[in-house]
Amino acid sequence: MATDPTAIVIGAGLAGLAAARRLHAHGLHVVVLEAEASVGGRARTDLVQGSQIELGAEFLASFYTRTLALIDELGLRDDLYRIPSSSAILRNGRFYSLWANARIALTPLVGVAQKLSLAYLLVSLLRHGAQLDLHSFQKAYPIDNCSVSDYARAHFSEEVLEYLLQPPLSGIFYWTPERTSRALLLLVLRAGLSQLAGLRLYTLREGIGQLPRRMAEGLDVRLGSRVEAVEYQPEGGYLVRVAGGPALRCEYLICATTASSVPRLFPWIDPAALDFFRGVHYSSTALLATGLHGRLPREFYGLLFPRRESALLASATVQAVKSPFAVPQGYDTLALHMSGPAMAGLHVYDDQTLTRVLLSELRRVAPQYDPSARATFQRLYRCPEALPEFDVGHFRRLHGLAEHPPGPPGLGFAGDYLGGPYVEGAILSGEAAAARVLG
Repeated sequence: MATDPTAIVIGAGLAGLAAARRLHAHGLHVVVLEAEASVGGRARTDLVQGSQIELGAEFLASFYTRTLALIDELGLRDDLYRIPSSSAILRNGRFYSLWANARIALTPLVGVAQKLSLAYLLVSLLRHGAQLDLHSFQKAYPIDNCSVSDYARAHFSEEVLEYLLQPPLSGIFYWTPERTSRALLLLVLRAGLSQLAGLRLYTLREGIGQLPRRMAEGLDVRLGSRVEAVEYQPEGGYLVRVAGGPALRCEYLICATTASSVPRLFPWIDPAALDFFRGVHYSSTALLATGLHGRLPREFYGLLFPRRESALLASATVQAVKSPFAVPQGYDTLALHMSGPAMAGLHVYDDQTLTRVLLSELRRVAPQYDPSARATFQRLYRCPEALPEFDVGHFRRLHGLAEHPPGPPGLGFAGDYLGGPYVEGAILSGEAAAARVLG
């Protein structure tokens, strides 16, 4: 018992590391158990022939206030690099700039009448401002009553839906508007418009994976430790059984895995809470990273493909535009993401087939970005659980979970499915879980 930790965190992604740091700061002996061989979860950066490949989060946004403060705390401010270029949306063979500020009103991507109709969005943001809290997603449950597609068709037009709203949802989250709550749309818009200078995107010198690696420093992180079961002890505390190792006892326990793992590890928690975790669904995608000699077009960093233009592609990023540290000098890397619906239907195919399909589609819709002729490497990464879907009803279920804790004292849960489907949400959920179990 003397060697048992006071607290255990299951999962060394951003949420788990944020929770562990907060517990450690309160003087607890914390052990972090991670099944994989590296920290970061879905915020990892692979390095291939000197090129950085983001296996999850591609960027940090200027409204990530807690994340940016954490970067300062970790001494990473000098490694923070602003991505200089805008994104663009494809329509009829041409890419149109998607500025993250008031200039969006000037885009010829959609007509004047369609842009004027978006004034209703501003009215909605003002009307529901008190419910749009990025640090407390469950407050938005009263407006979690229709999908983005239903909301857009009722108040805007099909053109606005297909060329302004759907491409970012698919390109960033791999969702469809039919499976996204309008509450999430309003939350994201509120966050983006909260910046007077417009939304800005950042990366780190060594990629986004530099953040979890620095967060893990000074913590007792045990890689390759797969948790098989968790038992609540009647006398108090928890027994955590690890594959191939001794069981560990602890007073405090935080589970920071994906929601899909919770029912397996905690079948004994409140049945209503189990229903919540079982009800969380994840989008999926495949990432094809192609390194090449020379440079791709430098006008845009991010490319978004509306489903009316391509049923297969969601987005692409040009790494040499993103950061001078992302690729060796004289080289480039294109990161191409498959759309969520396409991946759901094509995941049974092997890597070679998926690679051919993605590149063939890219040549059809945007041949100027085809890297094949100068390719130096190709890597395909499958992401079966890319991001949790914030579908209609998810905010109401979050509210119910907040009102009724799912387990005994000292037990907490953290993840982007609770705090928001991005880096900031994962970090906030981890710190909130630590505060709850300590409280």
